[in-house]
Amino acid sequence: PGKCASADTDLEVQTIKLQIITNVVTYCVSAMGNSNVIHAVFSPELGTKKGNNLNLLIGLLQKGLEASSHHSDAYSQLIHKALHVNQLSTEEQRELASCIAPDTDKCSAVQRAKYAELRLEQLADTKDKELSLYTQLIENLVYLLWRHVQYYTVYCKDPTEGVGGEPLPKKLLSANQDYIKNLTRELPLHLTDPLLKKIVDFCSSKSSASMTSSFTSALVRRVRKLMTA
Repeated sequence: PGKCASADTDLEVQTIKLQIITNVVTYCVSAMGNSNVIHAVFSPELGTKKGNNLNLLIGLLQKGLEASSHHSDAYSQLIHKALHVNQLSTEEQRELASCIAPDTDKCSAVQRAKYAELRLEQLADTKDKELSLYTQLIENLVYLLWRHVQYYTVYCKDPTEGVGGEPLPKKLLSANQDYIKNLTRELPLHLTDPLLKKIVDFCSSKSSASMTSSFTSALVRRVRKLMTA
């Protein structure tokens, strides 16, 4: 039981951390403003890991995709074990069941298997919640990337282009033009084809929230177009 409590605490802390990161990124989306007024939240630097810059966004996106893939595999394994709990070894069943029942030695084989199944379902439910958070995180990160890349490569490069057909005020053009030139040159080295493909594959794997996933895939196409313009 003590081991289970410690594991549950670790899982809870991990989920809380992920929730905080997701909330911060969601706030950044709202902080950018609407289609008529854009406030850049991240600077255009790509060559540094310090500060709020696009390199940070891309790094979070890479980690989010990797973690989401890992959690998806773990979730599938847990569900498979729960559906075939009788195929698990007695020792594994006992270890899982001990997180539900205090003394598995007094349980019958049927009870032990049922407790083990409940524990697997608990763990799968936690993974499912984390996957939902990763989905929200990745979709918002892609949106932020698109808005910033568009802002820096279109509106800041040509102030007369403006947002929504209106010229941008000079005070909004705080980005150094050298940084913007570097961004245009270096962005394809950071947002590589394999990374963009991972995002599209991630979106296509989401059977639920297909409308949001389709929108995210469309944003990837827009980012590709901006990089090749």
